[in-house]
Amino acid sequence: MEYAKFETATLAQVDDSYYYGAYCRKCKHSSRLSLVKLRAHLGDDFPLTKVRERLRCDRCQSRLVVVTFLAPDQKTGTLVRLFEERRS
Repeated sequence: MEYAKFETATLAQVDDSYYYGAYCRKCKHSSRLSLVKLRAHLGDDFPLTKVRERLRCDRCQSRLVVVTFLAPDQKTGTLVRLFEERRS
């Protein structure tokens, strides 16, 4: 199976089986982003690479956000635990 690549994918090409998370470098807050909600807000054709530009931390309102994107076949290491916790 071929999975969408971060560099070329649009929101229409991914769902919540992908891990898409944000981490604030200022206050250290992190959360998983809902691709379903992003699609509803930004539209199907919005490029994944441009989402980070639109993000702001929920806690401190900083735009110093780091994005993590993993396709379903890339769930390894310590992110597996994070991925499973967020999906439960």
